[in-house]
Amino acid sequence: MLICKMTMNTTQSNKTINNLAIELLEYYYLNDPRSLCVAFSGGKDSTAVVYLVCKMLLQLREKNIDLDKKIYVINSNTLAELPPLLDHLEKALDSVRSYALKHDLPIIVEEVFPEQKDTLNVQFLGVGMPPPSNTFRWCTDKLKVNPIDKKIKEIFPDGKFISVIGTRRDESFSRSTRIEKLSVKGTNLKINDRYPNASNLMPIEDWTTKDVWEYLFKQTNDLVNVDFLWQLYSDASGKNASECSFVAAGGKNIDDGKLGCGVSRFGCWQCYMVRDTDKSLDGLMKSGYNNVELYKEYRDWFWNLTQQGWEKTRDVYNHRTQVKDLYNKGGKDNPKFGMTMPKGLKLQLRKKSFKQLLDLQDRLSEKIITVQEIILIQKRWLDEGDIELTAFKYARKHNINIELTNAIKDLKGKSKLAKIYYKNNLLKKNFSKDFSILTLKRFAVQYNINKEKITNKFFPSKDEEKHIRKEWKNAKRIDTKKVFIKLYDFLCYNQNKI
Repeated sequence: MLICKMTMNTTQSNKTINNLAIELLEYYYLNDPRSLCVAFSGGKDSTAVVYLVCKMLLQLREKNIDLDKKIYVINSNTLAELPPLLDHLEKALDSVRSYALKHDLPIIVEEVFPEQKDTLNVQFLGVGMPPPSNTFRWCTDKLKVNPIDKKIKEIFPDGKFISVIGTRRDESFSRSTRIEKLSVKGTNLKINDRYPNASNLMPIEDWTTKDVWEYLFKQTNDLVNVDFLWQLYSDASGKNASECSFVAAGGKNIDDGKLGCGVSRFGCWQCYMVRDTDKSLDGLMKSGYNNVELYKEYRDWFWNLTQQGWEKTRDVYNHRTQVKDLYNKGGKDNPKFGMTMPKGLKLQLRKKSFKQLLDLQDRLSEKIITVQEIILIQKRWLDEGDIELTAFKYARKHNINIELTNAIKDLKGKSKLAKIYYKNNLLKKNFSKDFSILTLKRFAVQYNINKEKITNKFFPSKDEEKHIRKEWKNAKRIDTKKVFIKLYDFLCYNQNKI
């Protein structure tokens, strides 16, 4: 690893901050054996970094220096942004590719996506994951980190690279503190706490928001459409272009009083981390973007649906393993210790939300869920007792064509076997009234999947489930002397077979 630091001498102190940023990039491009990898989100900061990188390469060529190292520009597309943001991002990536090709720059643009099983649609509606929170932010890894990890391992098998990012101290006090904490003494690099052999480089870490926009406004739209980017930020602030326009006086300079237009943040339209403070979504809606209010309406509806307490929204069994998990944190002093853990969102809620999402898609006339996602959702539902294949029925009602592939045939085959078992062994028996219909159907599915492990799985009676939900409502374990009946044992006793 390069251990020396590029210091600023008296000559450099008179240079503009963008020239210093370019020299910093040039220094590490020429002197560090590792390749540069630019994290590009399509926002103002990463856009400024891409412009600086291209400028650095062009200047090196003017000095007759060989550009023998590739620079990677990687974007992680969550597939969950609003259409205008996705459209801007795709155009920006295509533009960077074209610019690199036109000027023969060693820039490789990569776009990564989450696996279909990890998209928000599948996680919310299929798996039953609850909306992420500050204490359980599961979405970032699935949507961004994991796809990037996969691509990084593919490009840099030894994990050696320099990640060039647009992080700035000016963004927040906590961001500035973290930058300082990760700084590597004697270098301009920062510790990359995810990849031990990599480092972070922040060429605009000391820039202000005003610096970023002033730099971007001095660039052409050949690389990225800066004018549209500014318009997007302006719209997200809820103000029109004239309110947010920059003033020109011998050059383009941002009016300090109007910087609020240039600090908007964008994210997934279903993001529940900023549900009450999502000014960007509100701003785009105020600025007249088509259908934004419909996205917001669904997001708020889903949030309210899932925030009615564990006893009304969560299942009592683990969706993946079908077992009962127990609260084991805090020891016996914790009143919750020993009670059944609340697991994923109830299937009834997911079905309702799925139907609502398809209704939203029809109203938008834009695709917001794919056929593959619907198949994965149905697969999860079938495992939990949806032997009617409800997701496919809903899809057909919304004119979504699902081809009869081998995977679909397999799901229909499992559904048919479960229906037969349910009808012959579980329907209208003397014990049936003690269990919910969904529990009986879930048993039928799981029995046909693997009857050898059926005794390890959890199929509570109505009374036991009622007791568990009472514990959740009271937020504590409730001792009871009552012995709850077990479906498997009941079947063995009544039928003498399984």
